[in-house]
Amino acid sequence: MNFSEKDFQKVVGTPLFHGIDLPLAKRVLQEHGCDVKEFEAGEIIFSPEYKEKMAGILLSGKAVVNTPDPTKKMLLRFLGAGEPFGIAGLFSDAPYVSVIRAHEHCRVFLLKESAVRELLESDTAFLYQYLEFLSGRIRYLNRKIGYLTAGCAERRLALYLYSLGKKEFRLTDSISALSDLLNLGRASLYRAFERLTEDGFLQKNGREFILHDPEAMLNAYQ
Repeated sequence: MNFSEKDFQKVVGTPLFHGIDLPLAKRVLQEHGCDVKEFEAGEIIFSPEYKEKMAGILLSGKAVVNTPDPTKKMLLRFLGAGEPFGIAGLFSDAPYVSVIRAHEHCRVFLLKESAVRELLESDTAFLYQYLEFLSGRIRYLNRKIGYLTAGCAERRLALYLYSLGKKEFRLTDSISALSDLLNLGRASLYRAFERLTEDGFLQKNGREFILHDPEAMLNAYQ
């Protein structure tokens, strides 16, 4: 399946392509054979066994990123439409360090290494967006390490809520997904929510939440 104009517009509408020379981008993506592939729920998109060096941008659907060990699988994050993946390891000789699987029917734009290399060499805007993306992934991984090493369930949940950077938010992921992200059992996560609510830091109305004092919340759970 070759990519359509609509697919191209979705790709260049993502932050990674912000400010790029559009005719240049289209020519490079076409000449290097970048393509669109569809995946059904449960199908693996990328894994450590995947040999060809590519990155991807999710055009539609939802995907999930897990650690590769099948005996101790841990959820790392969810991917939604417009999000890139595989970018950080594109120029590494090491295999992919995670398994990316379709959570529902997905359409994925596959970026070949050669195309990304030419864009990096030809367009400064793309180069800076690429570097910004990598910086964001480092910050995310540092937060993830913080969740996993934070100690008690209340501290892990408090760190997660604080990292959202908002006092009012809607919980979009399921409790199961969040418990996997924080490496907590569902019961422990529910108790943590109850503790934060009882202590006056969190107000809950269905899936809508209000954080009253994020800084004080962090200081309360050590």
